[in-house]
Parts: sequence; structure tokens; C-alpha cells
Amino acid sequence: MPNIHPLIVHLPIALLTMSFLFDALGLLFKKQELERAAWWTLLVGSIGLAATVVSGLLAEKTVLIPDSAQEHFKTHEQIAFTVAGLYSVLLLWRIAARTSLPKQKEWLFVGLSLVGVILIWTGAWYGGELVY
Repeated sequence: MPNIHPLIVHLPIALLTMSFLFDALGLLFKKQELERAAWWTLLVGSIGLAATVVSGLLAEKTVLIPDSAQEHFKTHEQIAFTVAGLYSVLLLWRIAARTSLPKQKEWLFVGLSLVGVILIWTGAWYGGELVY
């Protein structure tokens, strides 16, 4: 099976970053449309994230990782699992709130989403270092 991880990894990075931006801007400007866009990008981005993690685990079995890159790989993998866990919680929390931002905890949700975005981009950096 070919390694599709590099092909699909960009989708959740982009969508989950946009989800954070839509939620933050929706809160600031009190725009329901932005909150809706945030929900859909969170949903599709989380599905893409799950596919990316699975494809990464499959790629691990087919790609030779030199000893000099093992530490970068472990960090990349740990960040990926942390991100997957965090976005699973955020997605379930959003579903429990009927796809809206959780009332009276909107900024906590957006703050955790920002943490997720920072972790995603950090993990992407480590992944890029492994490739190049």
C-alpha cells in the first residue's frame, strides 16, 4: 500500500486552523454564520485528522526512519496522538452542545482550540523535518 500520509495531512491542518479562526471571529463579532462554519470545519477536519493518524501509523510500517531522526519521529507521533485526543474531546463537546459553542464556556473552548492549532503546526513542523 502506498504511503498516503503526506497527501492527506494538509486537510486537517487547514480545516482545524480555520475552525479556530471562525470560532474566535464569530465570538468577537457575534456572527452565527462564523460559528456554523467553525462547526463544519471542526467536523470535517476531525474526520480528516483521524484518517491522517491512521495513515501515519500505516506509513510507519513502510518508511525507514534513520536512527538520527528517531527523536523527531517520536515527538511528531506524540504530538499527533495528543492532537487527536484533544480534537476528539472538542468534537464531542461541540456535539453535546448541539454543534454550537458551549454556553458560558465559549472562550475556554476557543482557547483549547488554539492550543490544538499550535500543537498541529508544531507536529507539522516535526513531520516536515522528517521528510526534508
